[in-house]
Amino acid sequence: MIVSTDGGGFRGITDESLAEAGLTRRVVLSVPHFLFMMQVLASTDLVAMMPSRLVRNTSTLRVVEPPVDVPGYELAMLWHERSHRDPAHRWLRKFIAQGV
Repeated sequence: MIVSTDGGGFRGITDESLAEAGLTRRVVLSVPHFLFMMQVLASTDLVAMMPSRLVRNTSTLRVVEPPVDVPGYELAMLWHERSHRDPAHRWLRKFIAQGV
């Protein structure tokens, strides 16, 4: 299973890391975000690579170390100019940036 925000890609950075180690995987499902992936994993026999901070406190999934190192990725926050100075919006952006 893979997260593909662009609408159904079946190859990603994990596949590149696996290929460097002479390994491959067979992706059978592409989902739009990690939260949906967690629901699917909890109700199927599929496996997936996920950010550790999303699964470290879950009791419904079995977490194991990956067979290869997979580099991280960059996330970006975007917002409309009219929200830039809004106190609640500023608080939310700061909260997200702290990685809580």
